[in-house]
Amino acid sequence: MTPRIELKTRHQKPGESLQVLAADVERLMSLAYAECPLDIRESLAAQYFVDAIRDEDTQHSTRLMDARLEIGSGK
Repeated sequence: MTPRIELKTRHQKPGESLQVLAADVERLMSLAYAECPLDIRESLAAQYFVDAIRDEDTQHSTRLMDARLEIGSGK
C-alpha cells in the first residue's frame, strides 16, 4: 500500500493515543508528499489527522478549533 493510500485509509486504532496517531500521520506525510511545500504538507496533515480520529466528538471539536485558528490567522 502506498503512503498516500495509507493516509486516506488511516484510522485511530483502539487504545492509540492522539500523539501516536499524529506521529504516524506525520511519518506518512513525509513519505507521500515530500515534494510539496511545507505549508501545504502541514495543511494536508491536519486534515488527514482529524479524519483519522476515532471519536466523533473529538473529531468535531478539533475541526471547530482548526477553523477558529484559520479565521484568527486570516487564512
